[in-house]
Amino acid sequence: MAIPPERTTPDFMARFQPMDPTEALHRVKALVQTEPDFRAIGSDSQVRPETLQWVGQLAALIDAMKLIKEGVELGVAEGKLVSSQGSAGGAQIRAVLYKVLGHAELKAPTAAQGAFVAAGEQVDAYGAIAKILDSAQARLLIVDPYLDATLVTDFLAAAKGAVVLHVLADEGTVKDTLVPAAERWIAQFGSDRPLEVRLAAKRTLHDRLIVVDDKEVWSLTQSIKDFAKRSHAAALKVDDETGALKVAAYCDAWDTATQVA
Repeated sequence: MAIPPERTTPDFMARFQPMDPTEALHRVKALVQTEPDFRAIGSDSQVRPETLQWVGQLAALIDAMKLIKEGVELGVAEGKLVSSQGSAGGAQIRAVLYKVLGHAELKAPTAAQGAFVAAGEQVDAYGAIAKILDSAQARLLIVDPYLDATLVTDFLAAAKGAVVLHVLADEGTVKDTLVPAAERWIAQFGSDRPLEVRLAAKRTLHDRLIVVDDKEVWSLTQSIKDFAKRSHAAALKVDDETGALKVAAYCDAWDTATQVA
C-alpha cells in the first residue's frame, strides 16, 4: 500500500521525530537556569503567569523530545501547583525537569554535555566541578555570590599548577570563612599557584559561573558550597554567544571589585 504523499513531507515527518539532541540539551539548560520560585504568588493570590509560562515551555520541550512518561508526570504536578496556589507540585516539577535534563545529556554529543549530579552524591559533585577546573590552562574566574572556605579547601587543588585563580563573591552574601582560607592558600603556595579573591558590591552578582581561560563558560545551578548536597544540581556549558557576553560582563565586574585576599 502506497504512503500518501502528504505523509512524506518534512513537516509531517517532523511531528514524529524527536528534537535534535544538541538543541534539546540547550533548551533544557536554559530552563534549568531560569527555574522559577514555584511558591511565589501574584497579586491575585494565584501562581504567577511567568511561572505558568515556564511550565508551558517545559511541557512543549518534553513533547518535542517525545518523553511521554515525563509529560504525564508534569501534567499531574502542574495540576497540583495550580490547585494548591503554589504550595504543592513544585518539587515534582523540579524532579521532572532534572529527568528531562538527564535524557538530554545522554543523547547529546559529548562536546555539548554538562554534568548532572543527583542529590547527596558528593563524590560526583566534586568530580563535576574538578573536571571543569582542571580544563583551564591559564586562568579561572569563579563567580559565586555565596562562596565559603569549601571552594579553597575542597576544589581549588583540582586546577593545574600556575593557573591564575580569580575568585569573585558578593560582599553582602559571602561567608566569613572564605577570606581566611584564601589567605592560608596564598601563604602556602604564593606565586606558584596564584590566587586572588575580590568582592563585588552587595547584590550585584546573580550568576554562579566558572569561566575557563576567558572563553568557555560553565553555569552552576547551585552555589559551590552546597552543590548537590540537598537537591539535584548541574554544571551546564553555556553556548558560545551567551558565554562571550558573560565573559565580558564578569571581567568588568572583576575589574571594579574590591580585593580582599
